[in-house]
Amino acid sequence: MKDRITLMDIQYTYLITLIIFVALVVYLLWFVKKRRKLSKRYETEAITILGNVEYNESYYTEAQAESTWYNCFWNTWQWFANGFSLRNNYGRVVYDLERVANHPACDSEERTGKKLTGTISKKIRVFYRYPREQVSILVLPGYPYSGQPKKDCEADWASFSTNVGLPDEEDEDILNDPRVSMPEVLSRDRSLGVLFVALFWICFLLGAALYVTFQIEVIEDVYDDEDSYTAWRYFYIAIGGGIPLISFGGNYLRWKIYERWVLMSGKKKREKKSKKSRGAEDDAIMDNEEGIRGGSYVQMT
Repeated sequence: MKDRITLMDIQYTYLITLIIFVALVVYLLWFVKKRRKLSKRYETEAITILGNVEYNESYYTEAQAESTWYNCFWNTWQWFANGFSLRNNYGRVVYDLERVANHPACDSEERTGKKLTGTISKKIRVFYRYPREQVSILVLPGYPYSGQPKKDCEADWASFSTNVGLPDEEDEDILNDPRVSMPEVLSRDRSLGVLFVALFWICFLLGAALYVTFQIEVIEDVYDDEDSYTAWRYFYIAIGGGIPLISFGGNYLRWKIYERWVLMSGKKKREKKSKKSRGAEDDAIMDNEEGIRGGSYVQMT
């Protein structure tokens, strides 16, 4: 029922948007740097074992309904869901923990006192969307549940590397030849441009919030719904409380969740042998012993 938008409401909008952009800058400067550093640890510290990558690409299908309106609504939802859903970016890596324990560089059993047995299956980010068998899996020695496919890790490293595709120094003589024409390949890292845009909006929003707060002091005697004391209180709460709590605390909490997901998440599966299989193994051992003594002959095919 108001005939105007109050300056208090405009100030709230500026301050909330300011907190969001500060959180984005902290994410780009701190979280992304920590994630890349963790990813590069696989290049220098990880051991290599063999494992499988499970991937099942699925999409929302069209609805089979008699109603034309319902079909139109479902097809629209299908288009948005398939375009913005991130579920096809993830798969599962499966590998044997005993292979990790048998590697000379792994000391997890000595530190924890627990024997690594069974098969682990964990959710991972994939860059190559197809299932694979017996491929190289990188595992950090101190974290046996940290397996990542080597090929996908290499794609991840290339996504934030600088000077991607630029020639080396030894190729400069060839490129200086006027008969050779090669396209210039820019870096794949686009976070710097996003950072500059976010910093611009932070400066604009902070200055706009200050300007609006000072204007509230000017007109608070004219309008009853404008209060400079409340405006300054909300400004200090946003700067001194909202930004540290949401922007810094939120990114720190998100990093801890992400770090645990990469290094320690996964479902451990233990294979239980049935009585029938154990009996078959005992028979095989007896046959082997008899073969050694010369009592029987087993042909291996």
